[in-house]
Amino acid sequence: MSVSLAGVIGAAIGFYVGWLDYKILKGMLQAIETKNRQAGGDGGRAARYKAPLSALIFGVPVIGFPIVGYWAASQLAG
Repeated sequence: MSVSLAGVIGAAIGFYVGWLDYKILKGMLQAIETKNRQAGGDGGRAARYKAPLSALIFGVPVIGFPIVGYWAASQLAG
């Protein structure tokens, strides 16, 4: 199986977009937890499910976007 140069470029772009998305989603999760704690709560669902949500937030964008980017670029390039 040969590796497509266009696919590698698409995967690199997908990784960058996924990394940005990861940072945004991680910040939103932290902001929700902080807002709930400041209101006098225990952190809510965001604090209770922080570990699985963090894994999901990392896995989907940082692993999934490069895969989709590679596939899309290699299909477009032929």
